Amino acid sequence: MWLIQALRSGEVSLFTAGIKTLQLKVEKKRIDIDILDKDFLKEILRVGAEGKGQSTSGNIARIRSIAEELKKDESTVTISHKGSIVITLGYGAKPTLSQIITRTNAIEINNLGQFIRFVA
Repeated sequence: MWLIQALRSGEVSLFTAGIKTLQLKVEKKRIDIDILDKDFLKEILRVGAEGKGQSTSGNIARIRSIAEELKKDESTVTISHKGSIVITLGYGAKPTLSQIITRTNAIEINNLGQFIRFVA
């Protein structure tokens, strides 16, 4: 998780074709990603899965692996859609029933409906 260690603080916005698609905010050991266009995230997940020769059903396994690494590093990543937190990964995750679905205590699904739409 070198990215979290390298970044200290700040904010970045990503625009695609003149439309704001992503807002990234970094603070100590915490990255908040606000995805303003869910199709943008789906495309990233699809391209990542194809590049690794996996189907999109492997997305949860990849997310679990990242979350466990973040927890070991005592770092947190939140992913939101238009300001509403969908999932918390890593150290800051406080899972309840989502632990049954994800099989890890490093993922908190804050909004199950949105999460399913992202990884499906």
